[in-house]
Amino acid sequence: MRSVKPSSGIRILLSAVTDAVVLVDSGRKVSFMNPEAENLTGFSAADAEGKDLWDVCVFIDQNTRESLIEDISGVLSRDGYFNFPVAAVIIHQEGDERLVRGTVFLSDDSRSGSDAIEGVVFRNVSSRWLIDAALQRNQKADTIRILAGGIAARLNDLLTVLLARLSGISRNHKDRTAVFRSIRDSKKIIGRISTMVSSLSPAENTVDTTADVCLVRNIIRSSLDIFTAAFPGLDVKLAYPDRTGYAGVPPGFVEQIVVNLLKNAGEALEGSGTIRVSACRVDLSEDIKPINAGSYVMISISDDGCGISSENLTRIFDPFYSTRRQNGGLGLSAVYSIVNSYHGYVTVKSELEKGSTFSVYLPAAGNIVTETADDVFPRVSIAGFTDHESQFLETILEAIGCTVFRLSAENNENESMDTEGSEYNLLLTDYDYYLSEIDRLEGSVLSEHGVIAVINESYHMPDSPDSNIVFVKRPFRNDIIAAAVAENAWPRPAGFSEG
Repeated sequence: MRSVKPSSGIRILLSAVTDAVVLVDSGRKVSFMNPEAENLTGFSAADAEGKDLWDVCVFIDQNTRESLIEDISGVLSRDGYFNFPVAAVIIHQEGDERLVRGTVFLSDDSRSGSDAIEGVVFRNVSSRWLIDAALQRNQKADTIRILAGGIAARLNDLLTVLLARLSGISRNHKDRTAVFRSIRDSKKIIGRISTMVSSLSPAENTVDTTADVCLVRNIIRSSLDIFTAAFPGLDVKLAYPDRTGYAGVPPGFVEQIVVNLLKNAGEALEGSGTIRVSACRVDLSEDIKPINAGSYVMISISDDGCGISSENLTRIFDPFYSTRRQNGGLGLSAVYSIVNSYHGYVTVKSELEKGSTFSVYLPAAGNIVTETADDVFPRVSIAGFTDHESQFLETILEAIGCTVFRLSAENNENESMDTEGSEYNLLLTDYDYYLSEIDRLEGSVLSEHGVIAVINESYHMPDSPDSNIVFVKRPFRNDIIAAAVAENAWPRPAGFSEG
């Protein structure tokens, strides 16, 4: 059997697949590598070409630390292929290890036959695949019906047009009997198609937002356990009050939302950076747009990663759209579809090279008492803003349960400085005002408890030397302000699960 190099068409195809592919010539020297193989081995295709396969693809047993080459050679001489054991690991050129699954397919020179392509195909199944397993576990039929809703609506529109055209035949064709018979049969077929399509579409009465509820903080915790195992080394900041409470959405759907958003943030960071996860109960009035008035549980996930361009930002929720080669493009589409079906909202803010913030508003479950009365409710003083800005900030702060006071330039001894009891004192201020009044403000108890400093969009986000200062940018957004309050008032250790 003679090994041959793949044609240009096959090379293009193999370069597009998400598994790692390495092909060899008759001397078992590397003749082709696709991008994923380059990623997992650490070799570029040009550097690997002509090298021995086992010098490029170094496989060992994770438990025994012994090389798999001897086992591979024995099986290949007998069967012509070798499936990796469960504990197979590939050693990256820089020393990193990745758990892999795959198959080696090499021909024995003593075998007769026609030309063949020989090599190894494998994929990374390290801890990051825990996320995919979690998502697959929750992709039930209900989710598929939700995703199909948009397609169903378009198909029904097409069916309406088709029905109108068939009806027009009766006005233009001389043989009315034949036309009516055709129309009657066509209507029956259309009726059957509509029935099939309707079974995929989430009709108003198929999603009962009160039938299932979930304790949001538990979902966030379990999702973070999966995420931190899959993306080790990232800095995760977690914040939420005890009163975050319950969402009127099934737990599996909420886990899909949180895990997909975490995965999206982790991939944007490419190995290093900070992810901020916050949640809180929000009781919105008509003054906060574009979200309708009502009680929601808000979950906000932000990163300081690569960001999203303005042109891509308009398409990120489209099915099958992805800027990453290995992604199927359904993650954010699933998030949007689930949230929309339960009458919630998704908002996103992103800047290239600065990061992204995704915020999800899920309708709060009704008639359920929040889980504790021992929560900390911040008392917030605001200073340095116009009357219009201050009024808007008061609306946002009161929506998340804060008590708000305005701090005048002449007097910083208002009742918001009272530190007795469990109230938490926080200062929300314009950054320029804060710098001009820093001597006076540093002498108050406000700066000891926490400061949220608002800066203009044109400013570079300052590095905070103190843990009690959180910076946010204009224009004001309720999710950004709420997340900043949460980070100051309700920080949680991200490294363990709560009961």
